[in-house]
Amino acid sequence: MTATLIPPVLDEGKAAALEILEAYLPERAEAGEGTALATTDVAVAFGGVQALGGVTLEVPARRFVGLIGPNGAGKSTLFDVVNGLTVPDRGEIRLFGRDVTTAPPWERARLGMSRTFQANHINVDLPVHGNLMAGAFTMIGGGVLATVVRTPGNRRDEQRARQAARAVARLLDLEGAGDLPARSLDFGAQRRIEIGRSLMSGPRLLLLDEPAAGLDAVEAGSLFALIKQLQIDLGLTVLLVEHYVKAVLAHSDLVHVLDQGLLVATGTPAAVEADPAVQATYLGEG
Repeated sequence: MTATLIPPVLDEGKAAALEILEAYLPERAEAGEGTALATTDVAVAFGGVQALGGVTLEVPARRFVGLIGPNGAGKSTLFDVVNGLTVPDRGEIRLFGRDVTTAPPWERARLGMSRTFQANHINVDLPVHGNLMAGAFTMIGGGVLATVVRTPGNRRDEQRARQAARAVARLLDLEGAGDLPARSLDFGAQRRIEIGRSLMSGPRLLLLDEPAAGLDAVEAGSLFALIKQLQIDLGLTVLLVEHYVKAVLAHSDLVHVLDQGLLVATGTPAAVEADPAVQATYLGEG
């Protein structure tokens, strides 16, 4: 039997938690200040299959950006390239102006990139608070030795992380579940735990890979509203891959559309929705 939590809703009572989390996060760029992520002519082939055919796109700082397209369009491959799980055959990836094309995922994490996955990657045997703290590894300095000997700096960082974890739990309506094992919660709550764990890593750029997978329309709507509110309040940059197109169009500032490994459209949600090529290859399918 699973414990069901109330769908997340941000209200004025969570202002203190927002302040704590905002102070915990590294400095973010101002809205309109530069580009958080840029791909230039990124191409990937698997055997004889061209997964990406030269994709060039930008994710502006402090914006909510959607990435959509039909099945097989190359969205997951592009996410893996951006995250460092796949090295492109050609092209360049720049993160906050730095070339990270061949950098491993952990180096990108140090620069402020964090990612969730389609399937939950949380430890369902750990309590909620333990899962959140697991995401804070990049924010607690000193390495293994400092952790073992408990240096003052390590203790200070850990205390800040624990305070931030409580704030994240409150913002994601997980506050009353901190000591519960993750497996005892419903799937929607587990998805929020994964997002919370990503927030604990101190991201400047948050990559969300189908966060609404497995949720019904009501749960998905609540989750997207929460993500959008956190993005605005915390000044985050978000890049989202999602099959729930209506929610992407409703919450994004900018939308990129992939089809057969190529970028076929970029623009505001209204412009993308009205684009004849997008309607013909994707939106018109439904």
